[in-house]
Amino acid sequence: MRALIALVVACAAIGCHHDKYDVRRPKVEEYYDPPNEPRYNEPDKATYRPPPAQKKEENLRDRNKGGPGGGPGGF
Repeated sequence: MRALIALVVACAAIGCHHDKYDVRRPKVEEYYDPPNEPRYNEPDKATYRPPPAQKKEENLRDRNKGGPGGGPGGF
């Protein structure tokens, strides 16, 4: 049991270790140019397709109210 407690304490001491002072240099951001390929240098070959035109809204007056037949319901 003592060995287990000693192992846990040792792991906690080792796992919690960190540098007191951060002595690493700050990372410099590197920029990369895209490769010299036609897909990056030339415009797209697909043409621009505009969105479809809006449908005209139908008023209730213009709508077919009765459906086919137009007679009274029933069998």
